Amino acid sequence: MIRKIYRDFILQKLRQDGPGWIASRMRQYLLLHLSSLLHKPLCGPVHGTLMVTYRCNYTCVMCDMPEKCAARVRKGETELSTERFRAIIGEFARLGTPGLGFTGGEPMLRADIYDLLACTRQHRMITHLNTNGYYIDDVAARRLIDIGVDSVNISLDGAHPATHDRIRNHPGAFERAATAVERLHRLRRQQGVLLRIKNVAVIDESNIDEVPELIRLSRELGADCIEFIPRQPLAAADRAADRYARADAALLAKVDVMVAQIRNAAGEGCGIENSPAHLRLFRDSFAGLPSPVNCRAGYNSLAVDCYGDVFPCFPWVCWGNAVGNVSEGSLTGLWNSPEYQLCRDKVSACRDCYLNGQVELNLLFDHKVRIWGAGNRGKR
Repeated sequence: MIRKIYRDFILQKLRQDGPGWIASRMRQYLLLHLSSLLHKPLCGPVHGTLMVTYRCNYTCVMCDMPEKCAARVRKGETELSTERFRAIIGEFARLGTPGLGFTGGEPMLRADIYDLLACTRQHRMITHLNTNGYYIDDVAARRLIDIGVDSVNISLDGAHPATHDRIRNHPGAFERAATAVERLHRLRRQQGVLLRIKNVAVIDESNIDEVPELIRLSRELGADCIEFIPRQPLAAADRAADRYARADAALLAKVDVMVAQIRNAAGEGCGIENSPAHLRLFRDSFAGLPSPVNCRAGYNSLAVDCYGDVFPCFPWVCWGNAVGNVSEGSLTGLWNSPEYQLCRDKVSACRDCYLNGQVELNLLFDHKVRIWGAGNRGKR
């Protein structure tokens, strides 16, 4: 079983663009398989990410993007212009990438975010926005709907204000996120649009007991589904310090209970975004074990940040492992270059993350793990 978002987008594009779009994706899926076997790119990535800014109005406990932003500013670096980002979006389209996700930092801090989202829609690409919800007032919500954004993720890390506000390190963050979900849900119903709304929760020992309440809250607010991200060291300092090396037996027992709760909620008709295969990996993530999933990020995904640095995936953005830079020059040229192929060889050996977007995408190609799971490696 694949994750819900893939099925939803396939059905939506089938209605909008007909069977030709599905045929193109099937062809790309086969070419991606062959690309990793032949060790050369036969097509463009299926998933694109634009980190349009490292700036953020929050200083979340799991993230170091604001510190990265401050370091780049001290070096005198400036973010890419609107026109440069528009050109990069065009290159993603020419590579055949079916969709782009906009993230940060907080992407809505860029004054041109609506222009960039609209540009992606003009290229007939699936357009997705990740946000903390702080800036989604009535005007912003209407603009997102008018542009035709396909989906919006809004972070919600706790079922209670105290939990979410502590994790986001900002008083009132919970109220802003909850209100943003309700506002988008109300407006999409009024206008009869297909905007997809999802809550995303990063789970660690401080909020794991709130998972059942988070599922209920997400449904009550009007979100289509909720997705859970298992804790992992994505901030560069946390990874260097091996901060999340291994959970104790008590926490791992809680992880097992949480996974069962999520599975039961899915069976009761609640929108759970995580695939069953990904849920089976949560214990390994908390246990600090290497991922059992073969990584094909070098072929199936591509990320560009606001300074033009290029990465194979979002985790490598977090760790600062850039492959090249396209503040000038061609993204297509870099994608097909010998230098990028060397990166692909390194990425294929990476087992350092369980991040949903990348692992779920890799699971589409790793049939053994997807069907049979990783076993009981964490139960030692």
